[in-house]
Amino acid sequence: MGTNPTDDRRTTTAPATDDRFAVPLRGVAVDAETRCAHWDSAVDVVALRFGCCAAYYPCDACHEAATDHEAEPWPRDRFDEPAVLCGACGATLTAREYLDGDGEAQRASSSEGQSPSGNRASPGDSRAKPDDSEAQRASGSRTQSSDDACPRCDAAFNPGCRAHRDRYFES
Repeated sequence: MGTNPTDDRRTTTAPATDDRFAVPLRGVAVDAETRCAHWDSAVDVVALRFGCCAAYYPCDACHEAATDHEAEPWPRDRFDEPAVLCGACGATLTAREYLDGDGEAQRASSSEGQSPSGNRASPGDSRAKPDDSEAQRASGSRTQSSDDACPRCDAAFNPGCRAHRDRYFES
């Protein structure tokens, strides 16, 4: 499902940035929630920083189009720094916060015996009631840690991004 073709779309390349956002952002045909010419569904509402840049980009193809260098994934030793922008609410998230939301970091920390970070209920947590989960999924609300959603506003993120997370984050 794409966005309305009459949306305010902007293309911004270095050194300019898109002034609609509180952080420096560049990309191709970007709307007000960070959807771009390459990723345009209702859940494509994130922009990410690369290790080589201070600006945020909706996707790696936007980075390629807007810069004159190859993208470098966000380095693991900077996972506690802001690296992700939620296009729905404007919150900046650390790489760790964002990756915790996709469930993989949660599973990794659970397997190491550490408690997962974040403010959403984990599967099996007494706060996550099975009867509530079904209603929440039906209404689009996100509360379980395995969901791909903003931890601040619960806006759904594209779960397909997991398939190419190595483009954005060092393993």
